[in-house]
Amino acid sequence: MTLGWTPLDETIELTNGDWIFERTNEAGPIQPGTIIEIKWANGVTWPGTVDGATVKWRIESTACTAAIIPDGTAFEIMVRYPNAATSSTDDHVWMGGRAMRTNYLTQNF
Repeated sequence: MTLGWTPLDETIELTNGDWIFERTNEAGPIQPGTIIEIKWANGVTWPGTVDGATVKWRIESTACTAAIIPDGTAFEIMVRYPNAATSSTDDHVWMGGRAMRTNYLTQNF
């Protein structure tokens, strides 16, 4: 059965610094108890912090080096809504894509 939702295709651009990202749900607050996390194909998971209608990530540079998340590593951003009827979660892929490595120190501004 399909839910009628196609996950967004995105790129997460990583540099040599911290990775800071947030997204706000224009429709209003995110359901309390919802878990949103980035799951990398190599097993690394970055949990997001949900605050009202916004989910945020701040990943320190030491946790997102090229050795940990190489260029081209696939990811999925999973949204896990609480399901009171089953005491589990209803899991959906929100976005998927690949990492793209850049070195901001070598870019011309």
